Amino acid sequence: MNELEQVIADYRSLKSLKEEIDAQLKDTEREIIGYMDFNEKLSETGKDFTIKLSACERLILDSKRLEADLGSLAEYQRISQFRRLYVK
Repeated sequence: MNELEQVIADYRSLKSLKEEIDAQLKDTEREIIGYMDFNEKLSETGKDFTIKLSACERLILDSKRLEADLGSLAEYQRISQFRRLYVK
C-alpha cells in the first residue's frame, strides 16, 4: 500500500469513528433533554456541570418562492468560493 492509500484508509477509519461518536453524542443529548423535559426543568447545575435548555428559532428565506413572485434575485446574490474534499 502506498503512502496516499494508507492516508485514505486512515481517513476512512477516522471518518467512520467520527460518525459513530456523533451518533452516540446525539443519543446522549436526547437522554439529557428527556431528563430535562420529564422533570420540567430549563436548567440544572451539578458539581462540575451546568445545563441550560432553551428554545431557538431559525428564519429561513424561501428564495425559490420569492424569485417566482418577484423575478430574478441575481443582483442580490453573493457567491462565495471554497474547497471541498470528497473521499469515497
